[in-house]
Amino acid sequence: MLCTAVTLAAGCSSSRGTGSAEPAAADKGSALWLSQPLTIDGSDKDWPAPLRYSVKEENVRYDIANDGQYLYVLVATKSQQEMQKMIQGGMSVWVNTKADKSNGDAVGIGYPLDSHSDPDQDLMAQAQPQRYRNNKPVTLEDKKLYALYGFNKDSTVQDYTYGDSNSTGVIMRMDYNTSGELIYEAAIPLRALYPQYNSASSYASRSLAVGIFIQGLPPNTRVPGQRGGGGSPVSVGVGGGIGTGGFGSGMGMGLGLGFGGGGGRRNNSNLLYDDAQIWKVVQLSGR
Repeated sequence: MLCTAVTLAAGCSSSRGTGSAEPAAADKGSALWLSQPLTIDGSDKDWPAPLRYSVKEENVRYDIANDGQYLYVLVATKSQQEMQKMIQGGMSVWVNTKADKSNGDAVGIGYPLDSHSDPDQDLMAQAQPQRYRNNKPVTLEDKKLYALYGFNKDSTVQDYTYGDSNSTGVIMRMDYNTSGELIYEAAIPLRALYPQYNSASSYASRSLAVGIFIQGLPPNTRVPGQRGGGGSPVSVGVGGGIGTGGFGSGMGMGLGLGFGGGGGRRNNSNLLYDDAQIWKVVQLSGR
């Protein structure tokens, strides 16, 4: 485990998201109650279908569930462009237990990390600049780290090797399902979200906000089939085929989470370079 002493910013800006302490009625929901724990393996096969929420502009579907011990988040996309954006731009999921649409007081999971937050990618790019500047597709196999934000009292960012466990008990995986959709799954212990709460009592009826951040590609990034942007071209690729294997399979995609909000339609080119923010306020469920 690597621990970086970086203090989280009080908020996160986005081209689309807005913070709000009082969510509109349309933004409220209830987490699905699960009588059995989910297996976090980058597959949606054990999630109730269909997923209840979608953001058409971002081409993503998602859902939120809980049992007596964990909060679960799933994000899915079948859009090739969204997959490219997720892996190159980076993704994070945030949970605010005050039900505010803000990551300033929230905890989060970052994976895949963007190039600025991924020291392994920077080292590889420095060692083999021609390979990484030209046409090497960036895949999930290149993304060897994930980050946990704000779970410690000192608000440091903790980096871990993808697939390794952590002291907080957070579990996160990303992979393809059998239909070729990119699936992100995360399980966050409720005791980590509510450390002062009596875990012998039910967490039902407590409200929280879940934020999905998907960062846009850097302005000078060029992707297959897109024109524009300056600087050296960078080919952003979607690696691998369909499968349900783990990280070592090389089936690479990245995912970025952000706050959601209004905003008009954007063409496909702008979609790749714009940040996205998706927020959902839910009430935890119980037996």
